[in-house]
Parts: sequence; C-alpha cells; structure tokens
Amino acid sequence: MKPGRNGTAEAGNDLGLETRREVDRFNARMRHFQAVAASVMEEANALWSELWDDLQDPRTVEEILDGVPVSEGAFPAGGWPEFKEKLRLLGHYLDYTLRLCDGSLLKDLPEEKEVK
Repeated sequence: MKPGRNGTAEAGNDLGLETRREVDRFNARMRHFQAVAASVMEEANALWSELWDDLQDPRTVEEILDGVPVSEGAFPAGGWPEFKEKLRLLGHYLDYTLRLCDGSLLKDLPEEKEVK
C-alpha cells in the first residue's frame, strides 16, 4: 500500500472503487432481470387476452335475451386444439416467470465467470 497525501494508506480508495463496481454490476443485473421478467409477462398478458377473446360469447345481446342457443363449435373461435396450445404456452410463460423471480431458474445455470 502506498501512503496517501496525509500519510494514510490508499486501501480505502481501492475498496471504495471495488464496492462501486459491485453496486454497478448488481444494478445492471437488476435492470436486466426486470426487463426479462417484464417482457415475459407482457407476452403472457397478450396471450391471456387472446384466450379471453376466444371465449367470448359470439351471440348478440338480443340473441342472448331471446335464449338462442350457442352453436356447439362456437367456443373457442380458433378451435380447441389451438386454444389448448395457447393455454399450454401461457402456462410455460407463467412457470418461467415464477422460476425467474424465485431464483430457481438460476440454480440450473453454470457458474458465472466474472469479466474484468
């Protein structure tokens, strides 16, 4: 350690710089985490909206009030196989986001190497 201007060691400076780097690295990770989670949840929300639209009653208000029955193939609009695939994909988005948020997704990744 070199002596500083007032005779004290400059180790505090190095420690402060290293701490700042760690804080910056942590903040960058958090911004990335937030962006990934927001992106996946945005996709999940859009898919949920599609599913909801597929399940809406195709009859008019008058038909509903008159008691007109819904045709058997009316729900969902794109057909059951497509609806089931969308539902499976929604489950995948939710599962991924849950594992991302609870940290279990990171347990399966290889050890991160520090880049200097």
